[in-house]
Amino acid sequence: MKIVLIITIVLATFCVVKALPQAASPGSPASPPQISINDYPPADEVPDTNHPQVQAWLKEIDLSNVPNLPISNGGVIITHQAPKCDPPTVIKPDQGSWTCQKFTAKDDVIFCPNVGEWGLTYDDGPSESTPKLLANLSELNIKATFFVIGSHVINNPQILKSAYDSGHNIAVHTWSHPALTSLPNETIVAELKWTMKAIKEVIGVTPLYMRPPYGDTDNRVRAIAHAVGLKTVIWTLNFDSNDWGLTSNPPTQTDDSVLNTFDSWMKNFTTMGNGFISLEHDFAPKTVDVAIQIINKAAKVPNLKIMTVPQCIGDNNPYST
Repeated sequence: MKIVLIITIVLATFCVVKALPQAASPGSPASPPQISINDYPPADEVPDTNHPQVQAWLKEIDLSNVPNLPISNGGVIITHQAPKCDPPTVIKPDQGSWTCQKFTAKDDVIFCPNVGEWGLTYDDGPSESTPKLLANLSELNIKATFFVIGSHVINNPQILKSAYDSGHNIAVHTWSHPALTSLPNETIVAELKWTMKAIKEVIGVTPLYMRPPYGDTDNRVRAIAHAVGLKTVIWTLNFDSNDWGLTSNPPTQTDDSVLNTFDSWMKNFTTMGNGFISLEHDFAPKTVDVAIQIINKAAKVPNLKIMTVPQCIGDNNPYST
């Protein structure tokens, strides 16, 4: 009877111990962030403003200071292509359009204040190609700002978490990459807030910076971004790599043409009165491959300091909790 009792106790103890969760060993990777995709709008589609979550946001956000300016393109939403300018008779002098007037507001972030400083940025991720870029940046100990699309965040949460945990800066690039000036006020709110929500769910903090797709902003869009707590970042004029042209059909760029653009940056930055912010992309293998070529060359350039956008403008708190 005693033998049976001892065996029973030993077996019960073994089962309990086996059922206990195992502690992660030091250095083991963190569990992937868990996101319920069904809680979000369809990927790569302009969000529905009738969604209860959007309606709740609209009740919380004060849009009373948003100027009454015309919506571009006659109110027809522009998606997945660069916007074209309305006729001059439609654009108001106080529109403040970057697309059509190359206007920048006083608080737009368009360059780094200090000569020789480069605010390195990548748009449109995270993608399956992003880890290759992250690995290269890690080897060089270089940090960048990633302007991410909300739809891509919920599909690649672990990649975004890896970028953030590696010390890169994460910022907003809308939910579906539309031309924001072609959207009504409420839809702009939805584009920004869904992306902010997705990012916070993955990394635990909310970015304070955004970049409008195609740089397409005006004083109406700027005011809405401010209302939801975001500062606008564009890029320094003539510091667009145009690398997206590698993926167009037919291609409008080659690796050599993109690298030639980079070479022009390196010739000009020492004679500028300030630093610069560039535009590159991490949404496709071709753009990542040329980005790696660029950063490998840049790492050898003397008197060039490469950093995130918040670092180059002296902001040590680029997130809210």
